[in-house]
Amino acid sequence: MSTSTTGAPSGHGGTGAVLRLVRLDHGTEEARVLREAVVRQRVAPDQRRFVTEAVHTLPQADTDPDRIPFAVVPAGFRPRDRAEALDTCAGFGIVDRRGHLRDLVDTPERAALLRAYYVTPEWQGRGIGRAACSAPVLDPLVAEVAPRATEIVLCVNHANEAGRRTYLAAGFAPTGRDHHDGPSGPQQILSRPMDPGVHGVAGPRDERTENTQ
Repeated sequence: MSTSTTGAPSGHGGTGAVLRLVRLDHGTEEARVLREAVVRQRVAPDQRRFVTEAVHTLPQADTDPDRIPFAVVPAGFRPRDRAEALDTCAGFGIVDRRGHLRDLVDTPERAALLRAYYVTPEWQGRGIGRAACSAPVLDPLVAEVAPRATEIVLCVNHANEAGRRTYLAAGFAPTGRDHHDGPSGPQQILSRPMDPGVHGVAGPRDERTENTQ
């Protein structure tokens, strides 16, 4: 589980909060209730052609040891049951250590792929989408599960202007390449270097995690 140190999207009721990315492949009680929540949440209707919801992607991640699913939660909230998880879970995503990285970048062994990422409609408009995929929040999780990664890559549909703005604001930049193997049309490949400081806290423990999951 990773906890961010970045500020300030507002939680419900306007309370300022930092964000946590909670791994859903761990057997904690929090992960269990968040898993129950994410498969019941839906993205906004106008975004469904751009992203596949967790009800479909979480089961796929469960069968692939290279896909690490996570939930986005304001740091001040620790859901204790499904109702609280539904109320406090702000988003979902997957860090993929393999996927189709060979089709996206020249050094796939040094990259990780962010996929199936979205913020639920109730939490949009608060800067959470940008904050959760920015270096202070996302990079510690990526370093934990893929300690050799130095770059985070994602694909965004050319028609998804809101998504592109979010990723650009989080430090991603176009690579100049497109990915054409997608049901919703051509996708622009974006990437950003990881914060090199996060690898200072990685080590043998993280190497074992990568090799055994």
